[in-house]
Order: sequence, then C-alpha cells, then structure tokens
Amino acid sequence: KFQAISFVQGTHWSQSVGDKGILYKSIKDPFSKLIIQSSNGSKKLYHVPKDRTVVVTNDIVHFLGEIA
Repeated sequence: KFQAISFVQGTHWSQSVGDKGILYKSIKDPFSKLIIQSSNGSKKLYHVPKDRTVVVTNDIVHFLGEIA
C-alpha cells in the first residue's frame, strides 16, 4: 500500500484508464522515474524502462513486466 505516487517529469508518462485501473506508460528513453511513498513514510525511486507500464489500482502499484 502506498500513500503518494509522484511521476518525476510527468511529460515522460502517457496515461490511460483500463479495466484494471489507471495505466501509466513510460515514454522516455531509456527510462522514466517514479517515486512511491509508502504509508510508513519511506520513499523509493524507481526507474521504469521505456514502453514499460505501471498500473495503479486502489492503493497498490503494479509493475507490468520485469521490475527494473
């Protein structure tokens, strides 16, 4: 579960809504950055490779494909 999700440089992401939640696709080469703050306050920076998709459903973030 997470509290906040930040897309570093939001222009590097394309957003769409699917049946599983909100889909964010990384459109920057070689990767886009994502910061997830969990409910205990810790923050993690993820580098999501280009063309990889992240799905946000309720309070859960799913990385489709391999996690970088």
